[in-house]
Amino acid sequence: MRVRFVMAAAAASLLALGVAGCEGGAQSKSAQAQKVTLEGKSVTASGCVRPVENTKCLVVRGPNGGYYDVSSASPAPDPAKGVGVSLRGRDQGKNTECGRELTDVKWSYLNVQCAAATPSASTGAEEKKDG
Repeated sequence: MRVRFVMAAAAASLLALGVAGCEGGAQSKSAQAQKVTLEGKSVTASGCVRPVENTKCLVVRGPNGGYYDVSSASPAPDPAKGVGVSLRGRDQGKNTECGRELTDVKWSYLNVQCAAATPSASTGAEEKKDG
């Protein structure tokens, strides 16, 4: 009888450790998913879309003077229209050769005329200054 009790206690302990191990893995995956969700900061900006010289990038100047790379927008705004845009996107903290990359970009044209679309010069130095 005593042997059965010890064996049952040992089995219960192993089962409890196994369940605890599974829950710990699930919690860490959940925590990782939350971390990824929190990293993307929502950004809104408005202005004129400009192509960047010698690249395929499209940028919009942000409110703090830095450039947002909106090349991932689908469909992309057309700088040749000469019309400003209002946009919203997610800043995942990644810099490209053209500026701070925005993902999930949603935009619309504004009733604001822009100057002729001349390609912007390289923005790397300004981007490093803005962080």
